[in-house]
Amino acid sequence: MHTCQIMLIEADSAEEAIDYAKSTITYAEERYPAWSDWHGGLGEGLAGRWSGLFQGWDENQDVLCYTENPALAEDIIKEFVSYRTGEINRSLEQIMAEDFDIKKLVVEYNPEKADYGSQMNAWTLARLGKLLSNYWTSDTGVYDLTAHTANLEFFRERLAKEPHRQYLVPIDFHF
Repeated sequence: MHTCQIMLIEADSAEEAIDYAKSTITYAEERYPAWSDWHGGLGEGLAGRWSGLFQGWDENQDVLCYTENPALAEDIIKEFVSYRTGEINRSLEQIMAEDFDIKKLVVEYNPEKADYGSQMNAWTLARLGKLLSNYWTSDTGVYDLTAHTANLEFFRERLAKEPHRQYLVPIDFHF
C-alpha cells in the first residue's frame, strides 16, 4: 500500500531539502522509517503518485518553500494531519468497543497461545500509542524530518524564526 507523507525540512534551498530527505530515508544499515520498504524511486521523484500536489509548481520539483505559498502549505499540513487524527479516532472507537478489554488482554496474555482477536486488539492499542506519542508511522501524515518527530511544535518554532528556510516535501512511501 502506498501512502504520502509530508516531510517538514529546514534547508537553504529546495534542492537541499530534497537531498536531505533522500539521504535521511534512503536505505543504510537499517530502514528509515522501519515501517516502509521505500527503496528510492529517486529517478521518478520522491512524491511518486502525489507528484503535482503543490498546484502551480513545476511538476518535476515536488517541494514547497513555506514562504512561497503559506496558505497552500497550511492547507496541505492540515489535510495530512487530518489523516492522522482520523486514524487516532478509528483506533479509539475500536478500543471503546465492548469486546476490547485492556485488563483482560493483559491478565490473559499467553505467549503459548495464538489468539488472533487479542493480537489485533494489542496491535490497535500499540498503533494508537505510537500516533499519540508522535512516533513516525504509516499513518502520521506529516513528519518533521529535521526534528525527527510528528509533533509540529518544533516546525512552528522554526517557522517563527526563519520561515524562508522551511520546506514541505511529499514522499510516496510503501508498506
